[in-house]
Amino acid sequence: MTVKSLQDEDKLPIKQVINAINKTMDDVLRVVDAMDLGRTEVKADGVYRTFNSGETVKISSGSFTKKRVSERKIKLF
Repeated sequence: MTVKSLQDEDKLPIKQVINAINKTMDDVLRVVDAMDLGRTEVKADGVYRTFNSGETVKISSGSFTKKRVSERKIKLF
């Protein structure tokens, strides 16, 4: 099913939305890996970027403790 208007977007099955996001994310990660831009990871003490060579660089320091999300509704666009 293709969404043609804003009124139709709620009719799209959630499984189809998740599959589309996963496919797009796989394409993005493939390009990031090919360009060796590194993957970003948030840990409790800061933000790190890990490159294909295994090198890890700390980008930002801070306290990034896990937060609980109170609302489960997600707006995609």
